[in-house]
Amino acid sequence: MVTKSSVLLYALAGAILTALHAVWAAALAYALMGIANIGFAVASQAVVAAGSTPATRVRNYGYYSLWNSAGAVIGPVLGGFITGHFGYRTAFALVSLLMIPSFAIAGALRGLPAVPGRTLSLATAHRLTGTILRQRGVGAILFISFMVVWGQTLQQSFYPLYLHKVGLSPSLIGIIIATISLGSMVVRSFLSRGVEWLGYGRLLLGATALLAVTLGITPLLRHFWPLIVVSGFMGASLGFTQPLTMSLMVESVSAEFWGVAFGIRQGAQRIGAILSPIGFGLVTTASRVESAFFLGGATLLAALPIIAGVTAHLRRPRPTA
Repeated sequence: MVTKSSVLLYALAGAILTALHAVWAAALAYALMGIANIGFAVASQAVVAAGSTPATRVRNYGYYSLWNSAGAVIGPVLGGFITGHFGYRTAFALVSLLMIPSFAIAGALRGLPAVPGRTLSLATAHRLTGTILRQRGVGAILFISFMVVWGQTLQQSFYPLYLHKVGLSPSLIGIIIATISLGSMVVRSFLSRGVEWLGYGRLLLGATALLAVTLGITPLLRHFWPLIVVSGFMGASLGFTQPLTMSLMVESVSAEFWGVAFGIRQGAQRIGAILSPIGFGLVTTASRVESAFFLGGATLLAALPIIAGVTAHLRRPRPTA
């Protein structure tokens, strides 16, 4: 139900952007897209959890994240091509048209096995927050999710600005940004193998450290090929952290709480996505954009001892078969 409702909100937002050309209409459409994005993320992550076994969960979340990354690569390219050749109206109309097959696929998700446990009503879901937060490991997952989004939003908001500052052309900037998503896609194919070798804790710690280093050294690089390499490593870090925290959230709470737990995780990520550009924007205004990357890398490095402590019980590799 949530998945289909999210698809309908996307379609409505696309129709508003196609038909109306006003600031209030754009604001309304993007608000609907934001609600739909959160609803779809929470619902689809719960569907993956319900359709997986403990042995296949990490692998399936890797596939789930892989297709998200594929959309992040194809979407801007397709949207830019259509906008350049046919205009913005056609591009927004295509958003609505793509929701037709998406709605049919969302309806087919009813065939998945039902999640065991009692049914929770929307009116009482908020009361479960305290219960979920008290579960072992949930606080650690939320902290890691927050810190990763803190760094990711810095990259999303200010990386193109830095690339423009060092004199790269828009086409080269587009290639560098796309490399981040490609890096995520590549490593997600090896996610379950990484858990077998290192375990959840070490893999999360290493991926977060990698993001810290790549953000911290970015201001030291000014040429295309070194920046391509750094972007690939940025994507690799994000490719590991996101599906790992999803899988760990499923293991930390009972099945009937999965939807609410994923909603809490989304809330922590949204808080990070709001605070990060504000904080780093103030740093950039007071100093320069390079300072934001140095600070972002230092912040993540400072968080590593905390992450190491809260994931200590996850260090032993878990069997995946």
